Order: sequence, then C-alpha cells, then structure tokens
Amino acid sequence: MRVWIFMFNLGLALWAQSSEGESRASLHYDAMRQVLILSADGVAPSERVEIVDLVGRRVRSVLLPADLTSSESWSISVADLPEGLYYVRWLTEQGRLRAIRRLSITR
Repeated sequence: MRVWIFMFNLGLALWAQSSEGESRASLHYDAMRQVLILSADGVAPSERVEIVDLVGRRVRSVLLPADLTSSESWSISVADLPEGLYYVRWLTEQGRLRAIRRLSITR
C-alpha cells in the first residue's frame, strides 16, 4: 500500500492506494463554527471518528453514516469540549487508522 499525506494549514488530507484502488479521506477543523469536517471516498457502515485527549482518554466517539459519498462532507460539533489539545482519529471498520489530526481548541 502506498500512502501520501499532505499537510495544509486547515487540516490533513490523506490519500491511500491499495490493491482495491485509491481512497481519499479528508479531515479538518473549522474554528469559526467549532466543527470537524470530514469527507472520504467509500465510507463503510461501521467507520468511526474518535476524539481523544492528550492522556489518551476517549472524549467522544461517533459512527459515520454509511451513505456518505465522496461528494458529501459530514460535520461533528466540538463546541462543548473544553479548551485543550486533542487528537481526532478516523478508524475503519477493521479498526485501522484512516486519518488522524491534532486539534487545538481555544476560545
């Protein structure tokens, strides 16, 4: 499997190519609306996004909608989380890491 990671000012985009083809996952934080915005090619029914603090405690876990298409994006509100540093992990149905993003919440 070949993996390309591109870092942008607003987030992380990850492209992975496997024997089944190429897949893309994008994850970034919109500080004005206090939401995480996700988009990907081919989301499986049991993929999930977890937000963990720096100690590794899971503060939120959300199952993604199975009908998410590549032309759509989905958002998760983080307005209720206290200020601090977090990691956002996008996990496949097998528990593999699809994307990860460091998240800093300041108000």
